[in-house]
Amino acid sequence: MTKEEKLENEEIKETEGTEETNEEEEVKEEFKSFIQEETREASEKALNEFLDVKAEELVSKFMQGIEKQRKVATSNKPKAVSEEVEVKTWFRALMDKDVKTLRTLEKGYMNEGTEASGGYLVPPALLAEVNRFVQEAGVCRRDMRYLPFSGAGNSRKIPTLLSSVATYWVGEGGKKPSTKPTFAVVTQVLKKIAAICPMTEELIEDSAINIISLLGELFGEAVAVEEDRVFLTGKDANAGGTDPFTGVLHTTGVVPVAIGSSDTTEKKFGNELVDAMNKALYSVPAEIRRQGKFYIHSDFFGVIQRVKDDNKNYIVQQPQGDRPATIWNKPVELVDVLPDITASGEGTPIGFFSYLGKTCAYGDKAGLRVKYLTEATIGEVEGEDGSPASINLAEQDMVALRIVKRTGYVPILPQGIAVLQLGDES
Repeated sequence: MTKEEKLENEEIKETEGTEETNEEEEVKEEFKSFIQEETREASEKALNEFLDVKAEELVSKFMQGIEKQRKVATSNKPKAVSEEVEVKTWFRALMDKDVKTLRTLEKGYMNEGTEASGGYLVPPALLAEVNRFVQEAGVCRRDMRYLPFSGAGNSRKIPTLLSSVATYWVGEGGKKPSTKPTFAVVTQVLKKIAAICPMTEELIEDSAINIISLLGELFGEAVAVEEDRVFLTGKDANAGGTDPFTGVLHTTGVVPVAIGSSDTTEKKFGNELVDAMNKALYSVPAEIRRQGKFYIHSDFFGVIQRVKDDNKNYIVQQPQGDRPATIWNKPVELVDVLPDITASGEGTPIGFFSYLGKTCAYGDKAGLRVKYLTEATIGEVEGEDGSPASINLAEQDMVALRIVKRTGYVPILPQGIAVLQLGDES
């Protein structure tokens, strides 16, 4: 081989070597790039996963922290003031004439009422207790249809149904007669009823006494008795009396039922009374008769219970009986504000039969106002010996609460009321 050939071969080898080296470098670079790309993608994915985990942990810790703070805040929140404490706080403010505290307390239930406009509104707890005792003790509130007042004004018109809808049988092709009920209108008016309760400051502040229950019972029962007296037996100026309303017994348009005798001490009076009650039962419309009941004084119910047949057996109820007595299968409501056994005179009403839920409507305005008295003289109270007496608050180191409420009733269907009267039919 010539020298030239050797040199040419060497150059070829060098060229091939260089080409191979370049190819290797290119492969290395490509492989390196591939590795870097894969590594970067893997790193980003791993980083994202890592960040997601950390974010969830942070959110979880954040929410746990909020819940912990909420529990702490809740546990540190002042406990709600009990109704008893609220009422006593209200009384103390009333006694101290602390208008600011009274206004603050009133904001929780009704932001109105000033000393000039008739006193302050009582707390809801005390009002509810008064209403509860009035409802339990009062016959009228329990049995009459309740139509509460709202808005301005203390009177309103109430339509009353005088006749029911007439019905007809109509022949084929016959003319269908029109039929409609007849209505009348009565006016229901609210009047103020007030009650005064004297007491000592020590009584109000005594922690052993439930002031809500005490005052609720005292005021509630007093209001209930007076409402029953006026709504059932009252006489207004038009009826020759001084009461704000004319009661059920003296209402114009009722059905009078004569008992026969006007002497309640006569031996035959019991039998005559039972006979008259039967007449009363059938002198009112059927819808009243179905749901009605008798209202009489307990004296007269005692007279009826003592009535015997010819064999000396009690007619109404046996002494050993445990079921409530009924007269002519109708309930008997004993109402001791109605006339008692001492009643006398021709035409004197002593009781009645009716369903008050349809024949009379009772209404009132929400809220009860109270004034605190320290220097008044309260008359018509009973002394320690039972004789009439009066209380001078200042002299006897006492205070008094005067409550005022607007209330009223109206007969809406007087022909559904059968009134039992002493004497013969006129």
